[in-house]
Amino acid sequence: MTHVDDIIKFAIENLGSDILDSSGSVMYSSVKTLQPSSIYLLGHNPGGSPDDIKDTVRASLNNLPSYNDNSYIDEIWTTGKKGDAPLQRRVVWLLKQLISDPSHVPSTNLIFARSVDVERSSYKDYSDRCWAVHEKILEIVKPKLLLVFGNSHPSPYTYLRDKFPVMLEESYRSGHGNWLCRSFKVDSKFTVVGLPHLSRYDIIGKTDVIDWIKTKLP
Repeated sequence: MTHVDDIIKFAIENLGSDILDSSGSVMYSSVKTLQPSSIYLLGHNPGGSPDDIKDTVRASLNNLPSYNDNSYIDEIWTTGKKGDAPLQRRVVWLLKQLISDPSHVPSTNLIFARSVDVERSSYKDYSDRCWAVHEKILEIVKPKLLLVFGNSHPSPYTYLRDKFPVMLEESYRSGHGNWLCRSFKVDSKFTVVGLPHLSRYDIIGKTDVIDWIKTKLP
């Protein structure tokens, strides 16, 4: 059994049918990114309406062995052009500043089930079950940096901050009003950097924020 098969088997056995048969997806990046990487990108959950997008988490898992696209680069979201939605452009710009090819970064979401907004993401119910799958992926990826977007509660940042013993929590100005970028270190594991949610925060051109993130990379 390959490591991809192992992830699929574990997810199907542990997520529960309420998540598996919900609209959503597991990986936003190619199956080829399930290998060691310095960065692991984590959003909150897939956006859009579950009523309009019928692809399920279970289908995403079944398709994973042959999935070679990247949701931020290859999909058409709102503008009629591949990779042209504001969130897509911001994610790709951010990753290009940190690594030469954004398609090489394993990308996913804390919660795999889709919702139209964070408030309806079943955060308390779904986060722990989905995190168990992330742990299986992290055993393979072994990142030094978990780069997450969304850092107010509820968010991937606050979930991880509550889950792990926190060392050296810091904040840095985002360049947008009073919004902050945040980070903390998990000893012997990784550093978590939390940005304001990139659907609202335009990071493009904010090179000082990029320089601050780079200080968190080994």
